[in-house]
Amino acid sequence: MAQAIMKYEQQLAQAPMPPGKKKVLLAALKLFADKGFHATTTAKIAQQAGVSEGTIYKYFTSKEDLLMKLLSPMLNTIKDNFFSQLNNYEQLPALINFFVHDRSQFVIANYSFFKLLLQELLLGESSVVQLLQAMLTGSTGILAKLASLQQRFSEINTQLTPIQIARIFIGPLIAYVFQEQMLPDSLITSQSNDLQLVQQQILAGLTAPQL
Repeated sequence: MAQAIMKYEQQLAQAPMPPGKKKVLLAALKLFADKGFHATTTAKIAQQAGVSEGTIYKYFTSKEDLLMKLLSPMLNTIKDNFFSQLNNYEQLPALINFFVHDRSQFVIANYSFFKLLLQELLLGESSVVQLLQAMLTGSTGILAKLASLQQRFSEINTQLTPIQIARIFIGPLIAYVFQEQMLPDSLITSQSNDLQLVQQQILAGLTAPQL
């Protein structure tokens, strides 16, 4: 059973932490996503949060530490909680159907978070790159979890590498999310048809013979 999709802002608002820390995290998420990490000063964060700059440094050692405290919990949730749900599916098409519908809703609901993550990756922010590398690699990383799908589903091309499997899953989904967030409604035909096409693209990519 898929878990209810909750915005990261809602998770932060309900988290057991001091109110000042909560305000700083929520303000930083909005400003980092809208203005960029480097263009956002701690003074702007404090103003947005309605607290003093001293409150920021009471809970975070630096602006970089604040960024990591924003990104780490969500990324760990994706790595640990989401992938455990994939074990509920014994047929590859059903697993892909769950992935496409659940993750598209999740990314759209948390667009500010993923916008922040993507823009900092594209800018080469070293701490964010290292965080993502740690999430991807290792025996419990995302790439290892994706590789295990080849053992469960014989129809997945055994010549595909874990990073190729990741690209097959993520590419069509991200393109769909950007379409939903950035294009006018007049250019979008049918959400259900588009999601079905994303599923077909992923299935075809996973099962196609290697060239």
